[in-house]
Amino acid sequence: MVQGTLDVADGERFFTKIAPLATAMVRFQSNGGSVVTGIQIGEMIRLRQFHTLVPAGARCASACALAWLGGTRRFMGPGARIGLHAASDPKSGQVTGVGNALLGAYLNRVGLSYSAVIYVAQARPDSVTWLSFADAKRLGIEVTLLKSAAGKRDLPVQTRVGAAVSDGLSGPALR
Repeated sequence: MVQGTLDVADGERFFTKIAPLATAMVRFQSNGGSVVTGIQIGEMIRLRQFHTLVPAGARCASACALAWLGGTRRFMGPGARIGLHAASDPKSGQVTGVGNALLGAYLNRVGLSYSAVIYVAQARPDSVTWLSFADAKRLGIEVTLLKSAAGKRDLPVQTRVGAAVSDGLSGPALR
C-alpha cells in the first residue's frame, strides 16, 4: 500500500518495488505530499497499465489522488475519500503556475477532459475538493465504485494477480 507523505525519494522507491511486476492493483492511503512525486508514480502506474484503488474508508488526497488517477482502471471502496486541489509552492503554500501546468499536462496524458482538469485544480492549495462518484461520472473520470467493504469480491480477477505491489513497500510513503 502506498501510504504516508509522498516525498521526493518515493518515486524511485516505487519504481524499484514495481519493476518485477507484470500487473498490479496499487492501493493508496495518504494525505499527499510532493506533486511531482504523485505525478511520477501516476505516470509509472499508467505506463505499466496497473489499476488503482482507494480502499473502503481510506483517504487519498493531493499528490496521492494524482497518483491514483494514473490507474488504467480506478476503484473506490465504500466511504473512500479522494481529495483534489491546485498545485502549490512548498515554501510559500501559494498556487504555482508551473506546478499547475505540470498537473494539467499529466492529467491530459492520463486521458482526463479539460473540464476534469479544471475540476481537479479548482480548489486552492489550503482547501480540498472531495471527488464524489457522481462528479467523476459527470466529468468522464472512469471510476468503479466497489459495493462491499472488503472490495475483493467486486474486483475483476485479472486485477488481483499482481496485488503484491501493495505489500512490503518501504519509505515514508511506501509502507
